[in-house]
Amino acid sequence: MKKNLILMMVTFFITGLMLKAQTQGDSLAIDKACRDYVEGWATGDMDRVAKGVSPELVKRTLSQDKEGVSFTNNMSASLLLIAAKMNKEGIRAKDLEPDKPFKLDVHIYDITGDYALVKTANTKYGFFDYCQLAKFNGEWKIFNVLWGGLPQKTRN
Repeated sequence: MKKNLILMMVTFFITGLMLKAQTQGDSLAIDKACRDYVEGWATGDMDRVAKGVSPELVKRTLSQDKEGVSFTNNMSASLLLIAAKMNKEGIRAKDLEPDKPFKLDVHIYDITGDYALVKTANTKYGFFDYCQLAKFNGEWKIFNVLWGGLPQKTRN
């Protein structure tokens, strides 16, 4: 009986931790952090980007050299802010669909406690991000991003 009571208490404790952050307010804050990150980059708003990402952000993508050998490209928060600044100064990323309005899709896949996993995608610039967020000092921030180009068929 005592064993069952302890097991039940542990189960409720773990379930409580998992459900803690699954509120509408957290979902909205997670969505906002992702929009600040991507829309801020697209418009060149460095302050908005900084609101969405941790200063310790690590952003990665995969590339290939001329011989097809894969390697990893890493970007820090400071480099992301400079990229946003360059967008503002007119040195823009390649606009794959210049006639399309900018539209960002944000899909929250999971929220567990103070952690979340999100996918963002936009066809105008043809990329997606898998974002890992954490609630840090009461604010949702993106800490890790793995990103890549959208397949051609997805862009249409």
